[in-house]
Amino acid sequence: MNIRIKKRIFDKLYNDIKGAEIIDCEGSIWFIDRDKEYCYLQYKKSGNLYCGYQFFDNFFLLFSMEQSEYEQVIAEWVEEVLNCKVGTTLTVQFINNSRWKRC
Repeated sequence: MNIRIKKRIFDKLYNDIKGAEIIDCEGSIWFIDRDKEYCYLQYKKSGNLYCGYQFFDNFFLLFSMEQSEYEQVIAEWVEEVLNCKVGTTLTVQFINNSRWKRC
């Protein structure tokens, strides 16, 4: 991927998710917006990354990217934010009563 495009994507991700809390809870790190009751990301300390389908699918429409293309970009962004290594990335629909609400 072109470095300039990736930089624009990363900048927009930082901007669009800047209101999210990053919470370490129950063996995972969660990127959540409590006001919207929405979970953007769940990074399990085993290296698995789960991405909120609704947000990321809409977000990457701006860049004409499909799920198979953007999952790697999200993984690289999370590695930069958390300074960790992502093994597997899956895009999922988080259920409103997800575990993050107990954190």
